[in-house]
Amino acid sequence: MAPSKRSILITGCSQGGAGNALALEFAAQGLRVFATARSLNSMSNLSEKGIETLVLDVTVPESILALKEEIVKRTGGTLDILYNNAGSMYEAPALEADRSQVRKMFDANIFGLFDMVTAFTPLLIAAAPDSKTAPTIVNVASILARLPFPFASAYNASKAAVSAYSDTLRVELSPLGIRVVTLFMGEVSTKLRSANNISFGPESLYADVEVKVKERTEQSAKVSMTPDVFAKQVVPKVLANNNANYLWKGTNAFIVWLLAAVGPRKVFDSTVMGPVGFGDKNVIKRIYDRGQRLVEKS
Repeated sequence: MAPSKRSILITGCSQGGAGNALALEFAAQGLRVFATARSLNSMSNLSEKGIETLVLDVTVPESILALKEEIVKRTGGTLDILYNNAGSMYEAPALEADRSQVRKMFDANIFGLFDMVTAFTPLLIAAAPDSKTAPTIVNVASILARLPFPFASAYNASKAAVSAYSDTLRVELSPLGIRVVTLFMGEVSTKLRSANNISFGPESLYADVEVKVKERTEQSAKVSMTPDVFAKQVVPKVLANNNANYLWKGTNAFIVWLLAAVGPRKVFDSTVMGPVGFGDKNVIKRIYDRGQRLVEKS
């Protein structure tokens, strides 16, 4: 009897994103891929390739439970790799961020990830005795967990939380034979960010730099790694039979890793301030004046 394929469950696989490209690449490497997203239509290109597509909203516990039951039916109760890729990004000044938007993002980026790990780790544990390689959890953090990217403070915080959680999870699951990988994802040209989603408004303290922030996003899209190239770099590292627990992949990932390792905590400040206009004294003065007027009105 031919050995069964190793299985992987990937969240956030809508077409145009990194998860979609990862699903294709893992399938190309011979894995049985369970690709998930909130809509099956968004993964039609995967189902056309014979990849098993399933509906999942990581922010809804009932959706996670239903998916787990389906995976158990299809695999007999085991899973080799859980790849927590789903997430969202909300960009706004820290002082002016919409609370509901921030909470929605945290539900996707953090609490949904927590719930996926809780639900599916038993399937990884069940796979451990018969596996030649350690069952693996991949949690997607970001290089923004390590640098003060302006106007994305809540997103940065969510990814820093993923990093801290994954590091502790790595220790806790080691006696169970489970490998935990934290992926610090660099810039990849996906639909996660869009200049059209950035709107500070005329009353914002930072109204004078809104155009600059939009330009930053547009420029990033031009120079970022494509999802397929990203997937080809990541998949071999995830499948490698070794104890590597940290991956830095995507545009600028290596330089952020290097500078974070050897530089002072504020090493990135000048790099991130320039693109949003914080290197312009006139802009800084206008922001300062807006702040003073705000105080006078309060």
